[in-house]
Amino acid sequence: MLEIVIPGKYTPRQIKRAELKRDEFRKNRYTSGSANLDDMIALGKAVILCATHARKFQPAKAHYRLHPDRNLRRVRGNCDVCQQFGFASLFLNEKDAEAEHRKVENYRRAAEYGRMFRG
Repeated sequence: MLEIVIPGKYTPRQIKRAELKRDEFRKNRYTSGSANLDDMIALGKAVILCATHARKFQPAKAHYRLHPDRNLRRVRGNCDVCQQFGFASLFLNEKDAEAEHRKVENYRRAAEYGRMFRG
């Protein structure tokens, strides 16, 4: 086993946190698509799903939502289940979706305010 030597400027807690972050989840070739999706949901990461898997996915049950910005709901990328490249749906966990929703609303409010006082 390879042992990495770490300079003494890090505390044992910081070293442990770095090791856990490194080993958080790495998909290997034996990981099935549904197991990969389950791991992504457990970690609270954004999920990209093709049309077939988006129909099967229940976002409310997994505490996920479509991206609040209409321009980012459909993206081009690899599906997290079947790895097929193409147009797909972007889902965010509820916490991140709420933060993105606030950003979109703040932008709309600022744009409307700028139009009213453009004079």
